[in-house]
Amino acid sequence: MKKLFEEPVLDQMYEFRKDEFEQAVYEDNKEIKDIELNILEKAEKFTEYLKEIIPVLENAEKAIEMFENYQLEYVDSIEFWCKTYFKLGMIEREEIKKEFLKHELDNSNKDTDTFLNFPLNCLSEYIEKQKRKYTLETPEYKKLMKRYREISEKYPKVISVFEDLEPIVLTKDEMKALVELREIDLTIGSLEKDLCFKLGMKEVINF
Repeated sequence: MKKLFEEPVLDQMYEFRKDEFEQAVYEDNKEIKDIELNILEKAEKFTEYLKEIIPVLENAEKAIEMFENYQLEYVDSIEFWCKTYFKLGMIEREEIKKEFLKHELDNSNKDTDTFLNFPLNCLSEYIEKQKRKYTLETPEYKKLMKRYREISEKYPKVISVFEDLEPIVLTKDEMKALVELREIDLTIGSLEKDLCFKLGMKEVINF
């Protein structure tokens, strides 16, 4: 891995991509605009504060200059780590690819059950099919659904709130059951996200 890190092509790729990528993210993302505006406001307040507490203007300007030099060095440090993680990502991609492909001797070993080969051309239906194939029969999923059914039978009002969004006043025990349903739902959602990630990897290696 150390040798790969030293390959100049990775540095060149980073330098080539970063400005265009940063600009694209900045244009479409309000969060980073708010963050940078907040940083600018804090920097201005800090500068004004230094001028207030340091009576000699020359000393205040020197302190501001020192802080600006610190900021430049800090930015250089961030830039170094950004480039390092970019290069790590590129290398990890190759390692993952090798891991997935090490047992693939030829095209005959590829899994043809992919979205590209799915006859209906509907992603949601394809994912439902894969859920039935990989997720619904797992012990973890069965355990979650068993508990879901138990709560449904014991607390029908909770199900009306959770599934139908009916505004019903609940008891303390029913509210606890509602929280548990939410936790079950989040766990199932996490299982489905994991499946979607793996399906995406399967599309890549079997393309």
